[in-house]
This record gives sequence, structure tokens and C-alpha cells, in this order.
Amino acid sequence: MFKTIQGWWRREEGAQQKPELTLAVTKVMVGMMAMDGKLDDQEHGEIVKMLKDQFSLSEEECSQLIEEASADRDDLRTDRVVAQIIDSYSLEERAAILAKLWRVALADGDVDFLEEQYINRLASLVKVPATALAELKAKEEQLFPDLNQSNRYQNRPVT
Repeated sequence: MFKTIQGWWRREEGAQQKPELTLAVTKVMVGMMAMDGKLDDQEHGEIVKMLKDQFSLSEEECSQLIEEASADRDDLRTDRVVAQIIDSYSLEERAAILAKLWRVALADGDVDFLEEQYINRLASLVKVPATALAELKAKEEQLFPDLNQSNRYQNRPVT
């Protein structure tokens, strides 16, 4: 599997291929984890749990995948990642991925403005309707009754 991941930017007919699906999904999860400027253990653990469930990976494979996705964040080609997700998943499955992303944002008990903007933008890119996004956010937030939302609608510099 890791040979596939290592070769995810292979050239084909002069154009780069889309990233491997597992890496594409991991990249958007790592992107969510990094939005608030903190890399929390709770968010990292939530990503590991989701990758294990989604792709039947070991904890070690998940950690390696997260490390690779984190290292490649500067080279993130959103268009390729989004195309891979749209091509590989139905609307319902894309919404489920967004629900998992929202769980990553909620894992530290705090919703940040940039996390909110990230998922809103990503939902638009992967063509999940705003109404479906609002429903999945509300459903996930019910799992976190002590959620701090004080920074949710405040655009503040990340420290």
C-alpha cells in the first residue's frame, strides 16, 4: 500500500494523477486538524480512528499516512484531492466524510472560525448541499454538549 502512496504523484501522459484515495481523505482531515493553528492529540486520535474505520488500516499505517499528509500540506493540490473524492464517493459518502471532518474539528472541544470556514468551503467543492452540511454539523455537535463555540464566528488571527 505504501508503494502506492509514495507514487501518488506519478506522471501519466504529461499530467499528474490524482492522489491515492486514502491519502486524499487524510489530507483533508489533516487540513482540518491544522486549521486552528494547533495540532491536538484529540484531533490526531480522531483521525486515526476514522482512517482505521474507513480504510481498515493499522494504527501504524494511519500514523504514517497522517505524517505523509502533514509533510505534503505545502504541496496540496486541492483540485486533485477534491476530484479524487468526487470521483470515488457518492453524495451520501461525501457527506459522511464531511461529518468525520467535523468530528475532527470538534474533538478538541472548541469550534474555531477557520475550521468552520474550511468545512464550508470543502462542502462546496465536493458538492455537498449547504442544507445537508448544516444537518450533519448539528448531528455531530450533539455528541459534544460542552462544546465551546465562542470562536466559531470570530475571524481572529491564529496564534
